[in-house]
Amino acid sequence: MKALIAAVLTVAISPFAWAETQPVTLDPIPHHRAFLTVVGVDGAHIYDPASLEKIGARRMTTITPWRETPAVFEGVLLRDVLSQNGLEDAQQIRVIAENGYAVEINRDIWMNWEVLVATRVNGAPHSRRNRGPIQFVLPMSADAEAGAGHMASNWVWMAERIEAVN
Repeated sequence: MKALIAAVLTVAISPFAWAETQPVTLDPIPHHRAFLTVVGVDGAHIYDPASLEKIGARRMTTITPWRETPAVFEGVLLRDVLSQNGLEDAQQIRVIAENGYAVEINRDIWMNWEVLVATRVNGAPHSRRNRGPIQFVLPMSADAEAGAGHMASNWVWMAERIEAVN
């Protein structure tokens, strides 16, 4: 019986979990005060959520370890942010959150998975209360072992800084 339930849930959730990001045009909305500093090859660039979205907004529907139902996230692809700052050839980056949490993410993650730097969730500005205002989101499936979502250390919220690891 458990196997049947798991199979049904996988089929029911998978269309959302494995949907690729889609390009979107986002209407301006007031975002929570937040800044993401990206230390690129020509110095540091500071983005607020609205300026991040101008890089090329994308939409992803996926489940997360913290949400029981799929959510719609909007933002920009990490690989586009890195490219915009001359970091497309970096082998590893360090992402630092507002609270000092830091994680190092290997190039194969952002090259093989659509890592979204999300600024909105379900059509609203992403808030700190809900793991925003700038959150890294990876596609996830009901069978987390099959997707990037099982790499929980790559999910960063309240992201504040990106820099290449030397």
